[in-house]
Amino acid sequence: MSLFGVMYVGYTGLYSDSVATRVGADNITNLNTVGFKGSRTEFANMLLRESEVFGREKGYGTNVKTIRPLFSQGPIQTTDIPTDLAIAGKGFFILQDDKGNIFYTRDGQFFINEVDKDHFTLQNSLGMNLLGADPEAKTADLTTLKPYLIPKVMPAKATSTLSAELILDARTPTNTTTLIDKYDATTRPDKPLEDGSYSWVFDWYIYDKTGDMVPVKLYVDRGDTPNTYEVLLALSNPSKDGRGDGKMKGAFLYGTLTFGGSGDIVSAEFSEVSLDGTLTPLDLTALGKPKTTLNINGNTQEVTLDLGFTVNSDSSITRERGAIKMIANAFTQLGFTQDGYPLGIFDRIEVINEEGLIKAWYTNQKDIPVARIFLADFSGYEESLEKLGNGLFRARPGVTTYLFAPSSAERGRIISGALEGSNVDLASEMVNLIVLQRSFQSNSRVITTSDQMLEDFLRQR
Repeated sequence: MSLFGVMYVGYTGLYSDSVATRVGADNITNLNTVGFKGSRTEFANMLLRESEVFGREKGYGTNVKTIRPLFSQGPIQTTDIPTDLAIAGKGFFILQDDKGNIFYTRDGQFFINEVDKDHFTLQNSLGMNLLGADPEAKTADLTTLKPYLIPKVMPAKATSTLSAELILDARTPTNTTTLIDKYDATTRPDKPLEDGSYSWVFDWYIYDKTGDMVPVKLYVDRGDTPNTYEVLLALSNPSKDGRGDGKMKGAFLYGTLTFGGSGDIVSAEFSEVSLDGTLTPLDLTALGKPKTTLNINGNTQEVTLDLGFTVNSDSSITRERGAIKMIANAFTQLGFTQDGYPLGIFDRIEVINEEGLIKAWYTNQKDIPVARIFLADFSGYEESLEKLGNGLFRARPGVTTYLFAPSSAERGRIISGALEGSNVDLASEMVNLIVLQRSFQSNSRVITTSDQMLEDFLRQR
């Protein structure tokens, strides 16, 4: 090999060291870049075959074989911002730009932004939308994912179940006049039951189909035997009864409860109440719990009254936790719930769970699951993904993308209120820079020495 060849060998070292230094500098400058994946420079030697006959080969320097991205896990850093998301394990967030192009990232810095007149979405600082699926979805593909994650409005829900935990006073005297006989909305339209004509009343509320809160009452009165009580479910304002006028306007459900010696309920009979007072018995052996259809301002809704017991097919009673009781104690309401709510406007996201389920809170103090985030995975990251900058990757042509719902049992899980830091090890990078610096100096010395030798040779000529 001539002196010029030696100089070229030194040049290959300078060039390769320069490339490796640039890669190291890029790693170090992105030490604080969220989700950044560092790269490693891989060198390869070059050989020169001097003779086809004898087949001797000599080293001809080095070159950069590849710059390999490293996809090791970065440290998880807590931020306490619910829309900051970190992936612990494998997987990539799936993003879509305004042209429909798909990108992948480990950078989970998202914020809530409007995507259309009906929805909000999670976006990154580049305006790309995080894709997700329906909250109940177990599987998904790129064609079913969508950016419309968060509805702006949560529609009102009409009450379908009234649940209460009640204690009725066993010391109340019996009487022979039923609540049906005492109730009269014709002569007393504003107060169909006079004060003192019943043992107690529980004031509740429901929501109608429009989301309006409607007060209701459960009247209770001692029956004609020491072990029975009557109950009557009625609207607090009978004028809201959309069925029309009549003696029982506003009253919908009537029942008789029978209790055993220990105060536990042992049997129940219920009937729907018509405007004229006609009672239509309910088949509780089929229904399990008393159920009636309310008509509020012309809108009907079916409501179940749950007092903590179920009637079985053989007419026996199964008492549940919090079943109604009759004991020597003042009338008491230990609990009351109903499953309706008014319309709500989107308020906030408090947390996104490790399975990628997004729950949105609304101004009606209700939260609902609105979407599930799916993650993408590939058979081999180095061969499948192309770095684009800004923390983005793109799948190479022909690469198959695998989607999965994150969880602790899957490839990776999502941590809300945290971000994945850069996977760059600063100490290792600094050591590599020192080594590269020495290598660069040595290769420079090779070129300088070759040049000096060539100059000495030319002088002697």
